[in-house]
Amino acid sequence: MRVSKDSALKLLKYLWVAPITLLFLPLILLAYWTDGRFAIHSGVIEISGGKLGQRLNKGLPLFGSAAAITLGHIVLGISPYYLERTRAHEREHVRQFERWGLFFPLVYVGAGLWALSKGKRFYLDNPYEIAARRAEGKE
Repeated sequence: MRVSKDSALKLLKYLWVAPITLLFLPLILLAYWTDGRFAIHSGVIEISGGKLGQRLNKGLPLFGSAAAITLGHIVLGISPYYLERTRAHEREHVRQFERWGLFFPLVYVGAGLWALSKGKRFYLDNPYEIAARRAEGKE
């Protein structure tokens, strides 16, 4: 069996991000047990609703309320509606995870702290958020 170069690269990206994805995989069970749902869309596990959706809606430290958040190849959303609405933005974060692997959370926080040190905002002026907004056509 011959594996294409694209398939091999895709597999390497999944493996590079796997430690983060595996860490958050139990969230599927939490969603299931709290009336949430999950599905796979374009190679990404999407989880929405239940207690996780409520937590996102109430807010997260440093971020406040969020319609969705990316954790490796997992995207958590308030509801299926918000998963669809934020898909382009969150897929850019998936690509960022694929670039940086398990180091991405540190790189992301570092970029936010760098923005703060320049008198800017941690989240809105974070270059990774700017890139995600650009991917969804908002910048």
